[in-house]
Amino acid sequence: DASIFQEYALKTLGVKEENMYFMTDATSGEMSQTIDLLSKILYKLGKKSELIVYYAGHGYPDELTKVPYLIPVDVSATNLRSAIKLSEMYDKLSSTGANKVTVFLDACFTGGGRTSGLVASRGVKVKPKEGSLNGNLVVFSASSGEQSALPYHKEGHGMFTYFLLKKLQESKGRLSFSELETYLSDNVSITSLKENRKEQDPKVNTSSKVINDWRNWKF
Repeated sequence: DASIFQEYALKTLGVKEENMYFMTDATSGEMSQTIDLLSKILYKLGKKSELIVYYAGHGYPDELTKVPYLIPVDVSATNLRSAIKLSEMYDKLSSTGANKVTVFLDACFTGGGRTSGLVASRGVKVKPKEGSLNGNLVVFSASSGEQSALPYHKEGHGMFTYFLLKKLQESKGRLSFSELETYLSDNVSITSLKENRKEQDPKVNTSSKVINDWRNWKF
């Protein structure tokens, strides 16, 4: 999923190759270092900067605090000490003064989803805690609440990623965030029920700063 999104970012959204930071099977150290590096670059550029973050993989909440984390390949859901706290990543990116930060998360934070899930054997699901966002930040998430982010098996992608790429392809990247939200909501929700017999409803979270403006944003 990440490899194909990279291609779309370069060819459809017009991202320059020297501005692309791409990782697969990333460790905690690699992810942390890249987030810090991007934060410094955005800070230097200030209002001239725009960032698109795409993540496909596992998420998991702390079972006591319900705080959600991204799970690098070298981190276990049973020990989140080196995992990437989602709120801290958001804070680092949004405090840079960047003009726009858009995050796409094809992950869920219940321990299920994607392939077999992190805790499929135990069948445990924990509802992640909602956090408040700051700065010029918009987050497109693959699923809501306690739902899983599921695969679209016959297309070989995550369900959310498949329709994200499809809309970028159809529109050649020329669309508003409002159009994208509507498309993802309509298509992921119904196709997940048909293909996986489970609900998956994408959602958008924004900071209060851009709550009245983000729908008019474009790539």
